Amino acid sequence: MTERQRALGLVYRVSGGLLLSGLVGVAPLIAQASGVGGTVVDISGAPVPGATVAATGAGVVVTGDDGQFEIAAAGDAVSVTATAEGFAPSTVEATPGTADLVVVLHPAPVFDTVTVTASRGDERLDSAASTTVLSSADLMNMGAGALDDALRNTPGFTLFRRQNSRVANPTAQGVSLRGLSGSGASRTLVLADGVPLNDPFGSWVYWNRIPEAAIDRVEVVRGAMGDLYGADAVGGVIQVLTFDPNRLRVRGTGEYGAHETGRASAFAGGQHGRLTLSGAGEWLDTDGIVIVAEEERGAVDIPAGSDYRTGFATAGYEGDTWRLEGRASAYDEDRSNGTPVQINNTDWHQFAGDASGLVAGGAWRARVAGGSQTFFQTFSAVGDDRNSENLVRDQHAPADFVNYGAEWVRSLGRHTLMVGGEGKRIDSLAVETANSFATGLPTGTFELGGEETSGSIFGQVALVPGDRLTVVLGARGDFWDSNPASAADPSHAVNFFSPRGSIAYQLSDDVALRGAAYRAYRTPTLNELHRGFRVGNIVTNPNPLLEPERLTGFDGGVLVNHGRASLRVTGFFNHLDDAIANITVATTPSLITRVRDNAGRIRAAGVEIESDYRPHPLWTVDGHVALTSSTFLDTPELPELEGNRVPQAPRYEIGTGVTFADPALATVSAHLRIVGAQFDDDQNELELGEYAVVDVYASRGLGHGLNAFIAVENLFDQTYEVRTNPTTTGWPRTMRAGVRVFLP
Repeated sequence: MTERQRALGLVYRVSGGLLLSGLVGVAPLIAQASGVGGTVVDISGAPVPGATVAATGAGVVVTGDDGQFEIAAAGDAVSVTATAEGFAPSTVEATPGTADLVVVLHPAPVFDTVTVTASRGDERLDSAASTTVLSSADLMNMGAGALDDALRNTPGFTLFRRQNSRVANPTAQGVSLRGLSGSGASRTLVLADGVPLNDPFGSWVYWNRIPEAAIDRVEVVRGAMGDLYGADAVGGVIQVLTFDPNRLRVRGTGEYGAHETGRASAFAGGQHGRLTLSGAGEWLDTDGIVIVAEEERGAVDIPAGSDYRTGFATAGYEGDTWRLEGRASAYDEDRSNGTPVQINNTDWHQFAGDASGLVAGGAWRARVAGGSQTFFQTFSAVGDDRNSENLVRDQHAPADFVNYGAEWVRSLGRHTLMVGGEGKRIDSLAVETANSFATGLPTGTFELGGEETSGSIFGQVALVPGDRLTVVLGARGDFWDSNPASAADPSHAVNFFSPRGSIAYQLSDDVALRGAAYRAYRTPTLNELHRGFRVGNIVTNPNPLLEPERLTGFDGGVLVNHGRASLRVTGFFNHLDDAIANITVATTPSLITRVRDNAGRIRAAGVEIESDYRPHPLWTVDGHVALTSSTFLDTPELPELEGNRVPQAPRYEIGTGVTFADPALATVSAHLRIVGAQFDDDQNELELGEYAVVDVYASRGLGHGLNAFIAVENLFDQTYEVRTNPTTTGWPRTMRAGVRVFLP
């Protein structure tokens, strides 16, 4: 291990991809014959570089890239304590002369979790935002088989459909937080290292675009963040942060399971002098499952399978006061959607460039990202007995997109100022071919879509008048222009203002109080304005007259940390005016017709509870509860909606998990998720019942950075409804097994 490696401190990626480095200036001690040596690992068995290790009566050292350490010790016994960013401290007893000690770090408890996404820049503010952080160790030690399934273990997270991304249509993967649903579009901005993962045409999310092996952590920020992130963040922000290539790191996973499901994922990165390089890739192929309920199936029902290939490569160079970084990524996906005729595929290419440095006493950063995407999908009409189907339409929706922005941050004593601006442009001229219901032959071709541009300026000031108090004030001004491809549809030009204020007060060492008030907007997507679709016997039509949604709300809560237990309780209250929802306009025995419309006001209020308890250094118990009341109010144009519950928003979600990690034995975890009943329609006539799912996971180290694992999703094979007309069901019991490698 080189002296340079020993001097490395904690380096982490902040929201938007800006790097913040802090070198730990502690010289390592040279272990004597009576010293202690070993490795610091997380609960997945991966080494933890940059961890600080201290021993009683001795000094302090920092682990190298391989997580190993050597420290002097004296006496008959010594306590060794390891700490690292994002983890809870861990202490083990050792005998001087021990050379193979293993110290296991569990992810940080609720109270200690710090997210940088909530402040966007490189300042680690005591943000009043309600946040949850899932580390790579958390993600790898869940039975969940996909990122979206793992995120269901955070309070308030819901997708438009209950199905997971391995078999769900991409257009059903729009994410909402805190009951702000009503349509398939996301009310939450999803980022990967600062670059949007939301589809530029429809705002749904491709959760598989980031290889699992490359994910360092995922930060979930609940509550409107329009002052920093604009119109896409009306419900909050989810950011996937990948490993920085600041040190040598190689990770890989290979697994295989039921339904002929195989996956391989890998990441490698490192630094040579001032140059950093990294790359990652992932492949998955699954035959999938028959999604239609068994009692309703017919001859046309086949498994809904999928396969995808994704990857990215980065290169960075650092000068004395500046840094440049570039990234290229690609994603290709093919899906069968449960019948022979219904298919879709996506082809996505993207680039991103990032530059940062120092100027005028502060830090600046500029970025640009863009690319192209092609989405293709077919729709069919299925006979009442589900023994026949005809193609009724197919859609080819290409999109070109570019995002750009810059910001500047400066510390003013204890305070911090940030100003910036950004913009984006989306251009999509989609083509739809309509076909005869009876014959399946083409009857006409139509162009849909258009061009959308937006821009903004924003600013934020963080005031720290005392050691215990932080006040953050932010505001953003946006403009949005949307011009349709069809001359018959109207164009849109809207300006809006999004302020936010928050306060955090440390009442004592164990108790903190936090609150925030905000206003934010969400503009309708090109998909909502111009593209219709059909699912089963339900047709949903677009609406080029849609206006932006406007959210006003506040939240507040308390964080308590006492000994080995942490608890966070947050209450929230939101009004979403001109809420866009799928409104039923006609119903017949063979067809339900809906249209997207501004449905008046949605009132979403509730309570979120998160807890973490560590009864023993080897055990962690966590839990969450989300209680949400989301209803339509003040709907004079649609009086039949008044008082109805918002579709796809359950009233309660309950989750709990337990993890045991012993390097001499194994890592074992179990997670229970209970989801309350919800409605599949605005009329509250089609109910999806409550359900409970248990996932389990176990792994065992094989030495030399190699682990074997086994996971079972939906252990008790719970059947639960995902959709009506026809009734479709969720992912059944599935076992998978594989190996992981961590190097060095």
